[in-house]
Amino acid sequence: MARRGVRNRGALRNRGGSVLISRSAFCTMLGVSERQLAVWEHEELLVPARVLQSAGREQPFYDNAALERARLIRTLEQELEVNLPGIGIILHLLDQLGR
Repeated sequence: MARRGVRNRGALRNRGGSVLISRSAFCTMLGVSERQLAVWEHEELLVPARVLQSAGREQPFYDNAALERARLIRTLEQELEVNLPGIGIILHLLDQLGR
């Protein structure tokens, strides 16, 4: 039986009903460090679904689409040994095919 008022730690629901995942939970799910995630964001390979202000700090949250994209980035980087510029090109091509 589900308990009322209990929320998953590190997750919340978006207006569309999709689950948003906190940065630390996202990293745990992927098995990557927050520093690595920051590099991917800096290289514009991955973008949070939403950024919320809390206690004067920006807190990024990610959706399932970002999780799948991050898993692809991790696979390309770790298993296939593609460098960051190469990953950017691959992702750009995949985005173009998806349109």
